[in-house]
Amino acid sequence: MKLYTRLRPAVVNGLRELQANKVRSLLSMSGIILGVASLVAMVTVVQGMVGNFRQFVDALGGIEKITVTREQLPKEQEHLAELSEGITLRDVERLRRTVPLVENISPEARVGYERLVVEGRETSTYVTGVSADYLPVAKRWVDPGFGRFISDLDGLNMNDVIVLGSAVVPELFSPNQDPIGQVVKLRGRRFTVIGVLNNIEGTGMQIRSANSRSSGNSWRWRNSGAFIPVLTAQVKFLGNDRLSGLGLRIRNPLQLQDAVEQTERTLLTAHKGLRDFAISTNEQVLEDFRKTEVAFKLSLGGVAGISLFVGGIGIMNVMLASINERIREIGVRKAVGARGSDLFLQFLAEAAVISVVGGIIGLVVSMGIVALMNYILMQALPTGAVATLDWAIMAQGLGFSVVVGLVAGVYPALRAASLDPIEALRHE
Repeated sequence: MKLYTRLRPAVVNGLRELQANKVRSLLSMSGIILGVASLVAMVTVVQGMVGNFRQFVDALGGIEKITVTREQLPKEQEHLAELSEGITLRDVERLRRTVPLVENISPEARVGYERLVVEGRETSTYVTGVSADYLPVAKRWVDPGFGRFISDLDGLNMNDVIVLGSAVVPELFSPNQDPIGQVVKLRGRRFTVIGVLNNIEGTGMQIRSANSRSSGNSWRWRNSGAFIPVLTAQVKFLGNDRLSGLGLRIRNPLQLQDAVEQTERTLLTAHKGLRDFAISTNEQVLEDFRKTEVAFKLSLGGVAGISLFVGGIGIMNVMLASINERIREIGVRKAVGARGSDLFLQFLAEAAVISVVGGIIGLVVSMGIVALMNYILMQALPTGAVATLDWAIMAQGLGFSVVVGLVAGVYPALRAASLDPIEALRHE
């Protein structure tokens, strides 16, 4: 309670000084304002990017996914190109037998960017031949209210069935029309719709599509596509038994590297030593992004730190000038019984008031910066990134400004507290 009774008048005096010297105080706050604004705005954008990228990686199957793609032979093996069979369904069986760490294997045969037609309505999207294992590998599921996914029996019988992405359905069917059981034409062949994939939405810093009709389609790239049985794609469209690639999901992400090594050995043995494939993981992508994230934070944090450092110098300068103008006042206060600690607390509180007010103004400015950045990105790019302000980040920015103000006010406050009262009273 005693501290409060001493602190309250010190804060009031600080506010009075702020009001009495508006222009000087505003100039001293400029560094704090810019520092807090840049810190909050840039951290918000970086965190939004990080959150969005992690969602992006998860949407690609997470870090437990291994991707095998068809690749051109390296230069030293080009003369053996005739021996290369590429990736086939035989590789799927080999991997199932020899790589126990892999839980699901999804063969993929890309048909291409095709036109789908339903009774005069049409749209274009990527069509891919897949198996039942596509769902767990890609971390996708069929909407509970809309049918089922492709089964192993569909693949064995080469059935003409198709599963649509949720973003494709509104392009082909009216809102009150049930797509299940409807016939879709693909290159003149009739395919029966048996399911619709669940809709995926991003959060935080989202990817917005220029063609999105609503916020539900903000991840349109992920909600597009059409899927048919892999054997149907190979036999009826591609005319060969080659696959575009394989998607593998392992049980334990901690065993990712072991699974990659086992997969590589198996494929090299099966392909007679020909490296006509490439293996990649989402962990590699995530690690590369983490390095970029650290670089962003260091560079942006450095800019904000310099601004706050300049702001602290400005506050110290104003406080020293204020002390020089009030030396006689300090002498009078000491002569009538004020202790050095009282004066120290008063000037430290004044520095804190300047930093708090500057920090609050900086938060307001950061809101404007984030809003402006969002507007510019959404106008300039078809997939503009949207950042959302976090109150925790704003509180941290304000906390940094207060710490800077207090540190900057320590030396002026000590100087005021240590003034000799007799010398101060003689000061003109």
